[in-house]
Amino acid sequence: MDTRPTVSVCVPAYNEQATLRVSIDGLIEALSGKIAGFEVIIVNDGSSDATGDIADELEKKYRQIRVIHHRANKGIGASYRDALSLAKYEYFTWFPADLENGPAELLNCLPYLRPDTVIVNHYRASDRRSLFRRLVSRAFVAAINALFRQRITYYNGLNIIPTKVLCSVPLIADGFLFNAETVIRSVRAGCSVVELSHALLHRKGGKSKLFSAKALIQINRDIGAIVSHCMRNKGVANDQNCP
Repeated sequence: MDTRPTVSVCVPAYNEQATLRVSIDGLIEALSGKIAGFEVIIVNDGSSDATGDIADELEKKYRQIRVIHHRANKGIGASYRDALSLAKYEYFTWFPADLENGPAELLNCLPYLRPDTVIVNHYRASDRRSLFRRLVSRAFVAAINALFRQRITYYNGLNIIPTKVLCSVPLIADGFLFNAETVIRSVRAGCSVVELSHALLHRKGGKSKLFSAKALIQINRDIGAIVSHCMRNKGVANDQNCP
């Protein structure tokens, strides 16, 4: 009996035609043979370029791939939740299509996977982003830690969380706050945290969507919604995100 873990990977993709194919090819190659089983759920989030067509081609090429198409852009958090609703394996994570993160980052997490543990990756030791992005990132982390009484080094990395845990907590963030929400709610549900340091790669295409006006407005909305929900429920209420 193969005792290695199984992993479901969400790949949110919004106008990622330049990098999606290379990203998925590398991810499939890296995971093959390393774990007992895996699936890759690509979420075409209302792209206006050829992202959807490329995703469909990849689904035909690889048996491990499933594709979700959003008719309109719903946000990275909504994409994460939709992929989670289809996930069939023990652990759930996400992987960006822009090649800013490499598959090795996921592989390095495998020895630490436990049914009651959240794996959080951070890039403090080798952060190649601009000074402005680093400062904004640290301010964001400090604000979230203060607001939710946490001591996490970084939220927006490739976090791996037991699927059952994610399916037992309410997830409501539609935008980039989804990563912080999944970690915080999992910790409040009883999970411990393992933080790993990893190198952040150079982005191979496009630019970060985090700093768009739309994304920043959505983050503020999500913070308000999560705080309101926590106050109403005095913590984490059970909510079914999965079938």
